[in-house]
Amino acid sequence: MTDARGGNDAATRESAEAPKRFTWRARAVRVARAQARRLLEWVETRRAQTHRRKPAWVIRRLRSARTVLILCQGNVSRSVFAASVLAATLKDQRTMTVRSAGLDTRPGWRAHPRVVTRCEALGIDIRGHGSVVVTAAMVKAADVVFVMEVSQLVAMTRRFWSARRKTFLLTCLAPEVPMDIEDPAGKPDAAVDACVDHVAQALKPLIDVFAGRQAAAR
Repeated sequence: MTDARGGNDAATRESAEAPKRFTWRARAVRVARAQARRLLEWVETRRAQTHRRKPAWVIRRLRSARTVLILCQGNVSRSVFAASVLAATLKDQRTMTVRSAGLDTRPGWRAHPRVVTRCEALGIDIRGHGSVVVTAAMVKAADVVFVMEVSQLVAMTRRFWSARRKTFLLTCLAPEVPMDIEDPAGKPDAAVDACVDHVAQALKPLIDVFAGRQAAAR
């Protein structure tokens, strides 16, 4: 005859051990995901560094591009300024569609007031801008996709694997500036200005290539 009390004790031990097994498994999953992310960040960092050292392949890709998508996180500062300046600079030189979007945003956010002011100084009006969430259709339609940080290269690789070969850092042709253009969200105007200046420096060699002023790859 089975001891009811013994059966109850075993069941109690089993129920007490179950959360421990679950916790161990969850921890193992978190560790594995963190390791995979670090590996992917290393791979994308090396790839970005190679593009900045040997940009010939990137330049060939840019020369044939007709649709450009520029991404940042919220689509209120970095990508807005970059896309607006690029489109305005090339409007009389080349038939090209330039648009921006955010990897993690909400639709309808206005551009940062300081970015609006910096664009106005260049004769560009972005007061009607509203943030847009990037979609698979946008990425598929783009010939070239630019992002601001290595972490966003990682995000693009995870979300849009088929677009990896056409996705580059905005600084890919500007090895003299820091590789990542950091998000100025929540920072004072001086930091926003520094970010905008960083974007402008990154754009210069891209504009030269898009406008056909770069005769040969370096």
